[in-house]
Amino acid sequence: MTRRSVAIGAVSIVLASVLMLSLAWGLGHAALSNPAVLGKPAPRLAIQPQSGGEVRVWELQGKPVVLNFWASWCGPCVAEGGVLADGASKHPDVAFVGADNQDTTAGFSAYEQNHPHAYPAGPIVAGSYQSYGVAGLPATFFIDSQGDVVASFTGPLDASTLDHYLGLVGA
Repeated sequence: MTRRSVAIGAVSIVLASVLMLSLAWGLGHAALSNPAVLGKPAPRLAIQPQSGGEVRVWELQGKPVVLNFWASWCGPCVAEGGVLADGASKHPDVAFVGADNQDTTAGFSAYEQNHPHAYPAGPIVAGSYQSYGVAGLPATFFIDSQGDVVASFTGPLDASTLDHYLGLVGA
């Protein structure tokens, strides 16, 4: 072995160690900042649709709820909009709620003008996306009729995935 290959090997080991420590810290930090909500009562959250009033998720007990976190600046949120609208029309026994996440008033209004929701959607006015552990958009939570979070999905939903998760909440 040459000195050069030993030096390269040593640098590689140091870099790999730093990478592993960074990964371990990141995963631990994410676990602390993203509370586990599965199997627990849904955290309190309310939105304010353009039509006015408030939709309080905690008051929807008695029927399953699909809670979708989205934003006007989120391309995948636009892509899944039709899937959620179809799901809401096919499952009138399920409450669909759209929680606009970290958006501007102008962004929300423009989005609703171009892509109106077929169910109540609006900015969060009580509670927070952090209480659900939302780290990326879109993020959808499936809440059973007793108010417990049964499942969650991060990323744009397609029809078959939505149907699968609706089955978990008894829809």
